[in-house]
Amino acid sequence: MSHNRRSVLGAALALPAALTAGGLAAAAPAAAAPGGVDAGAWTPLVLETGITPSAGATPEVRLVTIAGTTFLQARGIVTCNLATDAKIGRLPDGFTAPAGYVRAAAPRNNSQGVNACRFEINPSGSVSVFGGNAGNPITWVQFDSVQTVWR
Repeated sequence: MSHNRRSVLGAALALPAALTAGGLAAAAPAAAAPGGVDAGAWTPLVLETGITPSAGATPEVRLVTIAGTTFLQARGIVTCNLATDAKIGRLPDGFTAPAGYVRAAAPRNNSQGVNACRFEINPSGSVSVFGGNAGNPITWVQFDSVQTVWR
């Protein structure tokens, strides 16, 4: 029997890997989540004056329901010049507003080490961005990372 630390450690690490590999080979595929997935259509946000969609990256939102939980997804990029917290748009007509505030972090221009801002939709359907100031204005915001529980 070897008391070499390297061989003992190798044997200890190999055992769980061998057990897992055997278990994975015999495992059945997972069943689909109850209720499945229902993804709504992408719908453009209605933007405020001075907020410009980037070419080929129109800001859009959709609702995705997975196993009974609804999530908001957003995508697109806007250019702007926001030196204060500001409303940048509203939800599209016919889009159900949230019951409460919905918030997420969104990438923005990297200035003074700040590279994210708060994306928020309020119960009236207004879409706002928070974090700009006179010394560090927000000049663009990307919404592709916005994915949050809706209801």
